[in-house]
Amino acid sequence: MNNKKGQALVEFILILPILIFIILALVDISRLMIMKNHLETVLGEVKIDTKEVLDNEYKINFTKEEVGDKYLIKLKSCLDITTPGLNKIITNCVTTSKYIEKE
Repeated sequence: MNNKKGQALVEFILILPILIFIILALVDISRLMIMKNHLETVLGEVKIDTKEVLDNEYKINFTKEEVGDKYLIKLKSCLDITTPGLNKIITNCVTTSKYIEKE
């Protein structure tokens, strides 16, 4: 009887680091998705005469390129990932872009 309880404890201890990794990875991926949604919201408010984007939540890198008769607006922001090793699987930066017609 005691042998089965010890076996369950050993199995739990072996699985625990994997469960913790999955939970932390879900939190980090959720944070990246929230940041992507925020960047898309900010991008929707960008006008053709915008020089920079100031934001209280994230540090946003703003670039505007002239492409033919349009402007390509790109927003990029990076996030510190807390899950060890997750940055080798996914990127910690989110980028979004759109084209704006010249006036």
